Amino acid sequence: MSHGNIKTRSITFRLDPGVVDSLQREADNKEISLNVLVNQVLRRYVKWDTFEPKIGMMPVPKIILSTWFNKAILLANEVGMNQDDINSHRNDIIREAAEISFGLIKDSALLMKRTYNLWTVLEILQEYMKVSDMKSDHRIEAGNIHVFMIQHELGENWSLFTKVLLNLIFENLANTRPDISITSNTIVAKVTL
Repeated sequence: MSHGNIKTRSITFRLDPGVVDSLQREADNKEISLNVLVNQVLRRYVKWDTFEPKIGMMPVPKIILSTWFNKAILLANEVGMNQDDINSHRNDIIREAAEISFGLIKDSALLMKRTYNLWTVLEILQEYMKVSDMKSDHRIEAGNIHVFMIQHELGENWSLFTKVLLNLIFENLANTRPDISITSNTIVAKVTL
């Protein structure tokens, strides 16, 4: 059986009735068929879940991520730093986190995609955003202007971190600097490729 360019196979599985009932409720809530939901679950498992332990990923509630950045900055305030020093401290923390993440992305790309280039890195980031329930969009405008949009609900510091990380990715893998604008929960990057 073929749907477009994707070939499919029919396979029969024996599943626990409680699992099937839970999956059916989730499919009904999402207003999709059970078949579509099971394919989404299995696709996520193959594309992401199998690699999580190999690359050292673990599920972390969003509140922990947003709180971590904020707490590191609040600590600087508590020790009596002036506002310029606090901003410098925040920028150092964000820069270091982005550089560590950028280094880990190469290992992840080689493990998950067997190649390391701009497109595999962007694909991994897109998969990460999907499993983290972040909204993202990629559009091409005026021929070669790529517009990447990310909504995350993690606050301004996460937006700043993402901006630095995207700059590192595009500067190192595409030899170009994107035009990035941010809000406390949204990043829009425009880059000519």
